[in-house]
Amino acid sequence: MENRKAYHGGGGVYNVIGTDFKNIERNKNVANADGLDAWFDPSPKAIAKLSKYLTFSIKTSPPVHGDGLKTAISKYRGIPEENIIIAGGSSDLMFALFPNLQAKKVLILDPMYGEYKHIFENVLNNIKLSTYKLLSKNNFEIRKDEFVGLINKTNPDLVVIVNPNSPAGTFLNKRNVTQIINSIPKKTLFVVDETYVDYVNPKESVETLVSTRRNLIVIKSMSKIYSLSGARVGYIVASADIIRKIDRYIPPFPVSTAAQILAIEALKDIEYYKGKWKETSKLREEFIKELRDIPNIKIYSGEGNFFLVELLNKLSGSAQEVVKKLSEKNVFVRDADSMSEQFHKSYVRIAVKDADTNKKIVAALKNILK
Repeated sequence: MENRKAYHGGGGVYNVIGTDFKNIERNKNVANADGLDAWFDPSPKAIAKLSKYLTFSIKTSPPVHGDGLKTAISKYRGIPEENIIIAGGSSDLMFALFPNLQAKKVLILDPMYGEYKHIFENVLNNIKLSTYKLLSKNNFEIRKDEFVGLINKTNPDLVVIVNPNSPAGTFLNKRNVTQIINSIPKKTLFVVDETYVDYVNPKESVETLVSTRRNLIVIKSMSKIYSLSGARVGYIVASADIIRKIDRYIPPFPVSTAAQILAIEALKDIEYYKGKWKETSKLREEFIKELRDIPNIKIYSGEGNFFLVELLNKLSGSAQEVVKKLSEKNVFVRDADSMSEQFHKSYVRIAVKDADTNKKIVAALKNILK
């Protein structure tokens, strides 16, 4: 029987430390740039509070519906509580949201984060799925007028974008996203996944617009920007009507006690994270500058804590072969093939890490692609 579980790249570090964490001490020897986990630690204030109350957080059930976390999101992100749902990461939210929107015609981007395509092809029934192709000749950017024209021509029930988009990191600013929403039918639901937007600028988020635009839904993950990937915290913001409709499908205790403590303290410590987001941008620029010395590759720098690399020299091997050779050096990058049929075994996505790890990745790539 065909395995139809959602495919999610990354996780190469577990090839070294084991999924049973038997060799967890080896994690320091791994350059895990295949997933997009943050290179920096969570807020020291968040870690200090959890450490102080670790035993309590492990043995005590969390607030049933996470009301305190909702209040913190409302306060620090400027969104009314009635417009918020929380859950154990954005993936949990996606699997609760889309089956209950009753959409029959869906438009997504190509390339884009693969779990969306999985849901519309393997989880939901009778979905007519179409794609707006982002082309390499356009640096995989959305052409706003062309995109709006396609939406108005095909009239989908639901449009989904990731902004900045993975794997190329292309980004539409708040003004352009707002113009798109204002230019399409009000009955068309428009979903924006903003997992990486704070790496650009928190002010570019459209999450505060949901109270005035009833067809807008914003999916937020606290994994990548707050360095809480292992804690699993995410939220959706949407109109109160949509929230009431979806909230019934969120089970009690959606976020663990430890994760709620971490998330609330992280939201309070915005200055710490602003510094790390700015530093990530600088690290990405330095990383890419070093890689430009390698011939026969093309780099799509984009925004966020990652970038896309096209392998132009077929003699160096396919993306799969390059990824395999790197893994033998405990360097893990993402073969991007599963994200688009356009990639033809020639693209890898690389996450930005700390300076030393980035240098290790550069050295390994130079050795393999020389």
